[in-house]
Amino acid sequence: MKKLFALLIVAMLALGAVALAETAYTSDDITFTYDETVFQVSTDDRTDDETTVVLSDIDDALGGMYIRFYLHDLEDGEALPTLEEVAEMPDVEATQGEWNGYSDVITYTVSNEDGTTQTFFLVPVADAEDGEIDAQLTVEISVTELEDEEAAMGRDDLISAVLDTLVIDD
Repeated sequence: MKKLFALLIVAMLALGAVALAETAYTSDDITFTYDETVFQVSTDDRTDDETTVVLSDIDDALGGMYIRFYLHDLEDGEALPTLEEVAEMPDVEATQGEWNGYSDVITYTVSNEDGTTQTFFLVPVADAEDGEIDAQLTVEISVTELEDEEAAMGRDDLISAVLDTLVIDD
């Protein structure tokens, strides 16, 4: 019984250590939670109409991955890309559907000769007040092919954990 209790305490401490690594990132427009033991954050806000946040892995143990969020306010008359336009790109299969609570999201993947794969989500963002699409979020996920399947699955879980907490407030 004492052994079981000791194991329970060790497990609780381990879970507590993992929870401490979770950090919330918030800008004016983008909020998400990430594991600060895995990712570092950099930003590049070129104008008031653009927000760029990049999460990159701290070391290359997970294949030099990054997640880039680029939020761009649409100008009057500026249109979002269509599924047909994206599908015309070479070596791209594009789909459109629901993603992370957003509608009409275009998703496509590009495999590069250097072993990297980039997955893109083109997300129309509606104004909270009038429901009109007034911005586009582009999420770019870049990963390098890993030989270790378990490491690749762990990396994918880390990416999913970030994306699951993503909130856009444009």
